[in-house]
Amino acid sequence: MALAQTLKATPLKATPLKIGTLIHRWIVGLLALLVSGCVSEPCDPSTPADPALSAFYDRLYALERGAGFDTLRILHLGDSHIAGDRFSGSLQRRFAARFGDAGRGQLPPGKPFPYYRRQGISIEASDGWTSFSSLSGIGVGPFGLSGYRTESASSEDWMSFTIEDGVPLQKVLLNVLQQPGGGSLLLDVDGAPAGHFETNGVAPRLMQLSVEVPMAQRVLVRPAGDGPVSLLGWGGEGAGPGIVYEAQGIPGATLRVMDAWDASIVAAELATLQPDLILLGYGTNEGFDDALDLDLYRLKLERRVQMLKAQLPKATILLLGAFDGARLPAWAELRVSTQAASRAALPCQPLALHERATYADLSGDMDPVLGRWHAPPKLSDVQDVQKSVARAQGLAYWDGAAAMGGACAIHQYVFNEPPLAYGDHVHLTPAGADLMAAKLWERLIRPYDALVCRRRLAE
Repeated sequence: MALAQTLKATPLKATPLKIGTLIHRWIVGLLALLVSGCVSEPCDPSTPADPALSAFYDRLYALERGAGFDTLRILHLGDSHIAGDRFSGSLQRRFAARFGDAGRGQLPPGKPFPYYRRQGISIEASDGWTSFSSLSGIGVGPFGLSGYRTESASSEDWMSFTIEDGVPLQKVLLNVLQQPGGGSLLLDVDGAPAGHFETNGVAPRLMQLSVEVPMAQRVLVRPAGDGPVSLLGWGGEGAGPGIVYEAQGIPGATLRVMDAWDASIVAAELATLQPDLILLGYGTNEGFDDALDLDLYRLKLERRVQMLKAQLPKATILLLGAFDGARLPAWAELRVSTQAASRAALPCQPLALHERATYADLSGDMDPVLGRWHAPPKLSDVQDVQKSVARAQGLAYWDGAAAMGGACAIHQYVFNEPPLAYGDHVHLTPAGADLMAAKLWERLIRPYDALVCRRRLAE
């Protein structure tokens, strides 16, 4: 794969700001004034900070003080908890409210899977696009950080996104695959033509397009009809100051999905993004794999972390421990003793040591002892590996399962009012995702606030 090509387009002519944009700016300014007026309030310096987060906190502090630094970038990678943008979107809202909103960065192109959403962004697309997922393997690539590629050759096809709740864009960013025989890509911004880009090239490589725009809210792309056009990502950034929070998740993904990503494309995307904080949110699907080789999993996790550290030596990496989850064997519902109870209402109890040791035999024999909700035997092992690797590699670590409440907490989430998890005992409802985002936010912001307090008291 050849090196990436980056192009900058001519800025568009400025247009009048929309009323919603003016109101948004007024509110942000008012909040900033209120915050600045509270600097003399008492503060608590006692909460210690994780040394692994020190560089990130320094960047946050510089951003908040306006010390010649106006944009901080966060990259959140992971599985369905991130793909649906409930957990990641709730975190983004908290960062934006406190430190300012500078946009969502790159999005997966088009509508790559049925329930794909981005909070605050409306996404539409014609039916003619074909989406490829890196979950299928390297054979249908290449892929970048989004893990998806979406393509069409028809001039009848189009895709658009509209910022409905968030900062308007000052820059539109398109990650396009330049390839032999590639067609032209047309860009419209807020209903006006904004660019015509040739994607034909002698060899496949990443072409990064950056178009400066005046407070844009709607972006539309379409092929010109002279050849196939392939998008690896699209999105944009606001003017700042604030946080660019880019979330890339794939339903069903494990850490292994990165094996299908093209190394040169990912390297170019990371070099452009330069994230200050990387959140790694894999582990749930590994934990549900009873055949998982834990030694190989540890090795793969170590190598991925080392790759990120080598390419982004200044970035802080936060490893998110896999959330709690549970399963109920399908055959358990067929037993007379359980037919009177609904599937979700059957009890949850962690596996005993002897059940973990003989799990394959018990499952193969459909032993009634497993006829209950329980965490799969490899889930706690995956969580132990994550914690161990984080400690050995000097990463920040957050124990997601412990934050939920420990073993079988997911079962309690299902029956909470309102429900915090769906009946599958894996996926969180919007309320559950927001609760977990609040817990992680508290884990991050309390030590930061204490750090700010100590620095303020020392001035």
